[in-house]
Amino acid sequence: MISTLIITKNEEIHLQRLINNIKNISNEIIILDSFSTDKTREIASKNNCKFFQRPFDNFSNQRNYLLNNFDIKNQWVLFLDGDELLTSELINEIKETIDKTSFDGFYIKRRFIWKGKWIKRGYYPKWFLRLGKKNQIYCDENPVNEHILSKNNNVGYLKHDFLNQNLNESVHWFKKHLMYAEFEKDRYFSKEDTKKRRIWNKLPLFLRPFILIIYRLLINLVFLDGIRAIEYHFYQSFIYKMIIDYKILKKILNK
Repeated sequence: MISTLIITKNEEIHLQRLINNIKNISNEIIILDSFSTDKTREIASKNNCKFFQRPFDNFSNQRNYLLNNFDIKNQWVLFLDGDELLTSELINEIKETIDKTSFDGFYIKRRFIWKGKWIKRGYYPKWFLRLGKKNQIYCDENPVNEHILSKNNNVGYLKHDFLNQNLNESVHWFKKHLMYAEFEKDRYFSKEDTKKRRIWNKLPLFLRPFILIIYRLLINLVFLDGIRAIEYHFYQSFIYKMIIDYKILKKILNK
């Protein structure tokens, strides 16, 4: 069995689905909540989850707080968000793997679902370290788009996917990404020194979202996945990036 670690904020639409999904593989669910105002706490209590609250400052700190401040009873921990779940194939693979492996953690592919459509081109496969031994993993310091990392890089790769399938309306996506954009604006001024970040930050503000959406459409050929895929990439690769650049410019002009 494994312990599942979840950070939440108003996840009543997803939480029961997730709990039902992992109950045959996880005998401990620890939730760190950012003071939800919906039924998240009620659902967690009804399902005997360990429920704690902490004011939200950023995603990395929430994940590291989960790892470092609770008595986690299992050696293996699984990080999931409220709107994620495991495929049945992945559940079986985890059951068959963790008691036999010499690895300390595993990367798993994310299958992103947007309004019922699997977004493949330009977005799959993306690998994330989500399953690991509790004393051998940690979260990086990125406030958003954070990643779980291995302390010793003794990691493997699982064959099957986990799903990200948010059930909220599009307005929720926009509200969430307005918050994400604040964090991304701050990352721009932090001069984060990764190759991908350096290349992106050298591109002109407001031009780079055009470059990215054209790349997605013409190089990644996302239009072949249909109208839902085009819609998602337009939101994620163009609108969201424009919002970030607007916030960056606003801070520059206010200096």
